[in-house]
Amino acid sequence: MAKIKKRGESGAAKNYITRTQALKKLQISLSDFRRLCILKGIYPREPTNKKKANKGSSAPASFYYSKDILYLLHEPLLAKFREHKTFAKKLARALGRGEWALAKGLEERKPLARLDHLVKERYPTFKQALADLNDPLSLLCLFERLPRDPVPGKTQVPHEVTAECGKLVAEWKVWAIRTHALRKVFLSIKGVYYECEVPAGRSGETVNVRWLEPWEFKQTVPADVDFRILLTFLDLYRTLTSFVLFKLYADENLVYPPELDVKLDAEGEGIGRFKLVERAPDATAAAPTVEGDKERKITKKDVKKSIRSIAHSSAATGGMQVDEDEEDALIKDEPSAEEEFTYHPSKNETDASDPSNAPLPTYTSLLTAPSSSGNSHDDKAYTIFSPYTFYLSRETSSRTWEFVIRAFGGKVITHPSLNQLSTTPETANSITHILLDRPMDASTMRALQGDRKWTWVQPQWVADCVNRRTVLPSGEGSGYEPGGVLPPHVSPWDEEGRDDRPWLGTEAQAAAGVAQDEEEDEDEEMQTEEGTTATAEMTSAMRAAAENPDDETLVHQAELEAEAAGTDHAVFRKQLAVAVRAAKASAPSSSKASTSTAPAGKTAAAEEDLRKIMMTGKKQRLYEKMQYSNNERRQEADKLASKRQAIEKRKKKAAK
Repeated sequence: MAKIKKRGESGAAKNYITRTQALKKLQISLSDFRRLCILKGIYPREPTNKKKANKGSSAPASFYYSKDILYLLHEPLLAKFREHKTFAKKLARALGRGEWALAKGLEERKPLARLDHLVKERYPTFKQALADLNDPLSLLCLFERLPRDPVPGKTQVPHEVTAECGKLVAEWKVWAIRTHALRKVFLSIKGVYYECEVPAGRSGETVNVRWLEPWEFKQTVPADVDFRILLTFLDLYRTLTSFVLFKLYADENLVYPPELDVKLDAEGEGIGRFKLVERAPDATAAAPTVEGDKERKITKKDVKKSIRSIAHSSAATGGMQVDEDEEDALIKDEPSAEEEFTYHPSKNETDASDPSNAPLPTYTSLLTAPSSSGNSHDDKAYTIFSPYTFYLSRETSSRTWEFVIRAFGGKVITHPSLNQLSTTPETANSITHILLDRPMDASTMRALQGDRKWTWVQPQWVADCVNRRTVLPSGEGSGYEPGGVLPPHVSPWDEEGRDDRPWLGTEAQAAAGVAQDEEEDEDEEMQTEEGTTATAEMTSAMRAAAENPDDETLVHQAELEAEAAGTDHAVFRKQLAVAVRAAKASAPSSSKASTSTAPAGKTAAAEEDLRKIMMTGKKQRLYEKMQYSNNERRQEADKLASKRQAIEKRKKKAAK
């Protein structure tokens, strides 16, 4: 006998759960539920039939997958949320009663949640973490620029949070300078877009990481911004960025985090306040070693001591505390003293007996040292500024241009001021380029320059050189001189017209580079033409656009179809150009054939094709069904008309 299904126990009603039901199931508040969903990557879903998913109710509701909510039941952060709620009640009670000693003790034992397990859970591989690094870097740069002055009536971000964001961004830039990983720069109204090429593994595979850094202006924080949601994302992004930076620094055989020079930091130094230090030969060990042991074996007692030291250091830096019971649980499955660990050196470790490894290199030498991550320093395209020393005037964004110039091998000077350079002749003589972002008289420039060979340029020249990977002309007439009309700054990610920019240079070297790029584009177009003719047929929209390239409606329709098929815009333009040339080549033969055939029929067929191009797929199928029915009726009417004519002819013959 078949079992009768009850309403709400199968289908959409079982697969989906409302937010109110999820809160009751998890026994947490709405704010904690939102934070937990953000950290775990769980978002609302849109069921096909909301009424069925809501068990017959048509009331508005937010839906989640039932399996996602069941997955949250086993999350360790739930226990931390409950512990924090209990701590908040005890602290409020102690403060209300004036028990300050008890309140201080509670504050010292405040439960803190770490998100390390979430990063390893959401990003199982290093490549996946790099692929999702665009938003974390952009958000870190945004919080770094937030104002630190208290504003009445607005939620403020703690100073420690903005300082840590700035530290992580600086550590990322220091790594990019060391490995020359910067590839593209674009100056926009929102800020500066950067793109770095980051190695994703030993196989040579790379991932392009692109992020946005706001300009160094005072930020105006809107009053309707919910900082609780942003801070939740920031907690996860800070942990993720720390994981990525640790891996990148380890691949370069560098100590992470890099040391901070307090003196340079007090003097207002930018990226240069961090010192890169190579790891010692025995610093790569996973745990402390036993003195006097030639094979550097580690016993169970040493592991326990290491866990205890890590726990104390984590508590000091705001991490989770580990008690003795947790320590025993961590090492209960470890081997005994007889079954000891054997140390295996890493791939970046060198022999301590080698005399060449005795002195540690300085900060400047480490920035230009050979990299082990796969980014070659011998490639001149990524070290185009290595022979030059740039002076950044006070109106330029030193944080931006110091990073860009140093990432491409150049040297940067920011002090003293431009008028005081004559007092430091050694510094003034080493300068090759002056970055100036304000108009200046030629006489003033000559007076400051004297007999030195300085090249005066605007900051956009640096960005254009980076995108072109060559040193562009900067003399008079190029537009890069101070007060000159700058050439258009085109996005380096816009493939259309990328190399057809005559304003980027007038000298023979730049012209030769443009000609070479045009030849490469022609070769790519020929390959694209061969590939398109060999792989797929031309669509009706593309054919109509090729026959009438001046019709914007047809071209737009063909572009929409190409976008729906996943074709890149630059590839679509090349395919359209190939189709236009093919249509023009076949135009004479088709015109001769059209004179011998009925032009009216072809015109009607062409109009019908145009009508079908502008329709959606569903409407096209409906239109074809209508045309089929009309043809059937027309054929039936023609048969009846022919029969009637035959009958009338017989009647006329009989009457005669």
